[in-house]
Amino acid sequence: MLDRAIFLSDAHLSQDDLHTRNFLNLVEKAAAEDIPLFLLGDIFDLWFGAPGLTFRFQEPVIERLRELRRGGLRLYYVEGNRDFYLKKTHEGTTFHAVSEGEMTAVVGSRSVYLSHGDTVNRADLAYRFWKTVSKNPLAYGALSLLPPALVLPVADRLERKLKRTNRRCRESFPEKESREFALRMFASGVDFVILGHFHTERILRFAQGRATRLLVVLPSWKEQWRYFLLDAEGEYGFRNFRPDAPLR
Repeated sequence: MLDRAIFLSDAHLSQDDLHTRNFLNLVEKAAAEDIPLFLLGDIFDLWFGAPGLTFRFQEPVIERLRELRRGGLRLYYVEGNRDFYLKKTHEGTTFHAVSEGEMTAVVGSRSVYLSHGDTVNRADLAYRFWKTVSKNPLAYGALSLLPPALVLPVADRLERKLKRTNRRCRESFPEKESREFALRMFASGVDFVILGHFHTERILRFAQGRATRLLVVLPSWKEQWRYFLLDAEGEYGFRNFRPDAPLR
């Protein structure tokens, strides 16, 4: 059980810029303030688990995450649609735990369900087919055996294609499907459902008997440097990251 936690998604870091530096500043503050951090996918624009397929700008970011985790930061990751087979390389090194689909946590007395959210919309058959193809383990295994000098330029083109295919998914938030998904999770005893992927900030409240349960959708990091904070006393909400201010 945790006494507090921070949740962040869709940083889509792609170079050494202010967004990347502030992301690392937030992670460093989480370590200094002893706040567990849950990352709900797509921290990079494209991230392969195979070490040989790591883009150069990603290496110092990953190494800093590992340093902070070794120093005591509790750091968890749920893969997004831009992440490919991270668990083998990054679980126990970069992160305490890596999930390819979903994760649960307990903050105070509240049970929290975490997922990137890209498969919530069951009606988006085209996207679900694309995810099945792009996450094929045999194709990825063959890819990881090729020379990085050959693979990384192809991966860069894939990243640009993913931007185009994902834009439609984010243009309209599938509220009906997300509500139905949250209700299924609430029926299993979950109090909070936290999703990313849609690049929109939402808190939807559901009155169930005497309890109020929440569906939280995390915004894209680059838009306003926002994260979600939940603590054991029941306080919750979105916060703006400020380099000169504590996270709480």
